[in-house]
Amino acid sequence: MTAQRFALRLLAGYRPSAVQRMASTTQRRALATQNATSQTTTDSGELYDVVIIGGGPAGCALAAALGSQDSLSRKRIALVDPGRLSEMRQWTPPTDTYLPRTLQITSSNKRYLENLGLWQWCFEDRVQAYNRAVVTDALGGGAVDLAAMTLPGRNDTAFMVETKNLVSGLLKALDHSSSRVDVVERARVTEIEATPSMWPVVTLSNSRRLQARLIVGADGASSRVRKYAGIGTYGTEYAQYGLVATLCLEQLNSSAFQRFLPSGPIALLPFPGGFANLVWSLDSELVQLIKTAPEAIFADLINAAFRLTPAEMGYIYSLLRSGADPDIIGAEIAWRLDVFARNNPDTNIKLPPRVAALSPRSRTSFPLRMRMVDTLVANRVALIGDAGHVMHPLAGQGLNMGLADVQCLAQVLEQAAAAGEDLGSAAVLDRYNSQRYVRNLAMQGIVDKVWHVFGARSGTVATLRSLAMNGLDRLPAIKSRMIHAFMQ
Repeated sequence: MTAQRFALRLLAGYRPSAVQRMASTTQRRALATQNATSQTTTDSGELYDVVIIGGGPAGCALAAALGSQDSLSRKRIALVDPGRLSEMRQWTPPTDTYLPRTLQITSSNKRYLENLGLWQWCFEDRVQAYNRAVVTDALGGGAVDLAAMTLPGRNDTAFMVETKNLVSGLLKALDHSSSRVDVVERARVTEIEATPSMWPVVTLSNSRRLQARLIVGADGASSRVRKYAGIGTYGTEYAQYGLVATLCLEQLNSSAFQRFLPSGPIALLPFPGGFANLVWSLDSELVQLIKTAPEAIFADLINAAFRLTPAEMGYIYSLLRSGADPDIIGAEIAWRLDVFARNNPDTNIKLPPRVAALSPRSRTSFPLRMRMVDTLVANRVALIGDAGHVMHPLAGQGLNMGLADVQCLAQVLEQAAAAGEDLGSAAVLDRYNSQRYVRNLAMQGIVDKVWHVFGARSGTVATLRSLAMNGLDRLPAIKSRMIHAFMQ
């Protein structure tokens, strides 16, 4: 048999007999040379054990995790993305601000990346640790202060990191490792097709064709891989948008604050140097009003949203709708905030520092939805990250669920490789699906229920949920368990 056919059969799980192992020295050398380069091909395309589609946080983390495993050192792995990953790898952060697209990562997921030698490639001075979160309800007045809720043996509960910082660090780790992960950038997937050998072939916009034992979809909520696999989705459109921006505070801060308003939750998340990340859920009409509001009053709007009553906020929104002069709106907000401060002198401990300014050109928005899938796996396909689950950002669990997918799939593939199993076989992929699918559904369900409960405007519901929040605030043991459930 030719060295080419021999390589294909090896990748498919074939093991030669004793006689066949006595092939000519020339054949063995040709095969060794072929396996040691990136030119292993068949008529259908270049052969890979794993092809990861999507170079976001989940895709890059999986590529780096697989590349760090000794049992997978002889496997051919590719990471494919239409973006300029080399430029992302060489990203130089701005010195005077933080980017508005950010991620919350739990201490356990950070430790996982540290143990793989990946976290150290991020700009760690741009990462903010925090172990306090204050959650309040504007309608019912309830509050829960999750202060100093560190887990045993850990100093911090969560960390805020810019998306670009994390992805850039993961790509740097890949670039400096000895792994055989091929990074294919500026290549869009144009087609995925099954073949008679049952190994799917990925055709790229640069004309390359990659035939894979396993395709991993890490290509986001509109996953091309998921559509190829025929995996169905279902869920909820929240009819809201998430408005994000970078804020400059009047003082340093290392706590997270969230307030549930009738129009949606608003969150202020800490970054070093007195900066903060804003995540504000708003109806489509409101998001346009606030997103385009003059910068001079944007900071006032944030300060008001964390302090004023829903009725007062409704009046301010009406001023925005009417096109009132920004100076008039600013003066109205300033007067109301002054009255609030005089009437509530003892509430500062549960309020975020006042916002001094908006970082220029940092406002952006995105639609909010929940998307579940029928399964995380199909024939030689696995989904991770947003390709397999999309949820509301109110609990900051999107990245953490994606990294949990990465940890699980990497471990399953590592064990399969050590046992000589086919990495794309149904038996291997079922182990991944059985460990992650139900857990993902459970977390999505919890977050969805929280959104609906706090989105209810009934006075009775508001009273009951605030009673529950105030009661929880007096039960440290229960608060600790809740933090552990979300941050483990």
